[in-house]
Amino acid sequence: MSGDTVKLVNGQTNLLRTVMWGGAAALLLAPAVAMQFTSEVQWTLFDFALMGVLLAVACGIGELVLRASESLMFRMGAAVAIGTTFVLVVGNLAVGLIGAEDNPANVWVWPLVVMAAVGTLAAQFRARGMSLLMLALAAGQGGLAVYARATEQDLPPGVTLIFMAGWLVAAALFDRAARERQGKSRHPRT
Repeated sequence: MSGDTVKLVNGQTNLLRTVMWGGAAALLLAPAVAMQFTSEVQWTLFDFALMGVLLAVACGIGELVLRASESLMFRMGAAVAIGTTFVLVVGNLAVGLIGAEDNPANVWVWPLVVMAAVGTLAAQFRARGMSLLMLALAAGQGGLAVYARATEQDLPPGVTLIFMAGWLVAAALFDRAARERQGKSRHPRT
């Protein structure tokens, strides 16, 4: 790797790291600010602590990705996958994905989260495996919609489509990262 490439990657990494942690801080502060202006937002200390832990986990995984790969496509795929998982978890905890937050059917969202975690470890953070995992998560998201429909639960189709789109975009980005890596291994630099 040339010196210029190392500088570009380090600069990119520092920018991505700043955006990631800064965005997490902004997300955590937003409800505190909103509470000053409206009574519609009522967070407790527990809510802030839980969101802080969820953001720290998401950003910690993001840090691992930044250290594991210099591929912009891989990093973007990971960012979309982490973001999709984060929104899935927060949405299910806050308002429930299927019906209301207290609907027992929402327990079926957690297997997707477990599948994402276990699948990532099984794929050993390799782009090809991550791409396949994202396709499986999109299928699982679709399966959740089929379950909700079959049991006459309220799961708006738009919600399913948004999450499926997240998984499919991540799959495409990971696939592109895998193809780039494969192309580089066929044509090593001299």
